[in-house]
Amino acid sequence: MRLLIVLIYLFVLISLLIAKQYILSLIMFIFALGFIIYLPTKQRNEIKQMKEKIKNAIEAHKEGKKVKPFIEINSSPWYILNELPGVNETIAKHAIKLKKQNGPYPSIHVFLAVANLKPVFSELIKVVAYVKDEKPPVNIKKNN
Repeated sequence: MRLLIVLIYLFVLISLLIAKQYILSLIMFIFALGFIIYLPTKQRNEIKQMKEKIKNAIEAHKEGKKVKPFIEINSSPWYILNELPGVNETIAKHAIKLKKQNGPYPSIHVFLAVANLKPVFSELIKVVAYVKDEKPPVNIKKNN
């Protein structure tokens, strides 16, 4: 989708240059440059804030304080999931890929199973992350 938007943008920009609409071309170029600079900066700031919030929440939890989870697993982008304890970029992107293929995670436990993390990390993730409208596990009884 992004590629399509970029191609359309370039087509319009080139068309304006061919039509000798230099002022409009310059304005479009300045807006594009602004977005190129602004969006990654916004993402970096969001990551920095999330790192700090996770760190503070885990410290508070270790001190015995009650912490309300604040990262919703199904609506978070990979770069936020990447900040969870024990989760790296590969795990985060894989989790997003599986969510796109199979639908949202029904519970935090399913996400943790997919991430295949050590128990210490799983417990820390439960402190800061949750799944909205979490569904309870289904018990399947076998007929003998």
